[in-house]
Amino acid sequence: MIKAVLDTSVIAAAFLKPGGINHRVLREAGRRYKLYLCRHILEELERVLRYPRIRSRYPHSEEELEKFIQAVKGLAERIYKRCPKVDVIAEDPADNEILGCRLTAKADYIVSKDLHLLALRKFQGMRIVRSDEFLSIIGRQRGLHRTGT
Repeated sequence: MIKAVLDTSVIAAAFLKPGGINHRVLREAGRRYKLYLCRHILEELERVLRYPRIRSRYPHSEEELEKFIQAVKGLAERIYKRCPKVDVIAEDPADNEILGCRLTAKADYIVSKDLHLLALRKFQGMRIVRSDEFLSIIGRQRGLHRTGT
């Protein structure tokens, strides 16, 4: 089974825009690919979804947020050990945590909306792709057909 790390931006977008492409990527976790997440991604997700500007633009209750975060945790293979320190992206050092998570998980893909990560395209033989690309990849693996974005 394909192994992937989803960047915080993809998971947050899945919550904020149900039915969108990122939501479809997350929904396929466990069925079409194995999702790996580290503590850093989960903590960042909670922090981002609680930003006042996010809460005002996308009103959601604390209960909805907690339910979503618990669902994500349930879909993922969580990495508890410390991920290796990576120093590849100087412009946004937090993105290096995603790369470290990938190394620990030995993931095949990082799925991201982050321009710093996407600019790398590859990291130690692993591809960094957008959500639509990833849906296409997992669709070819198991016959999933993408409809719209």
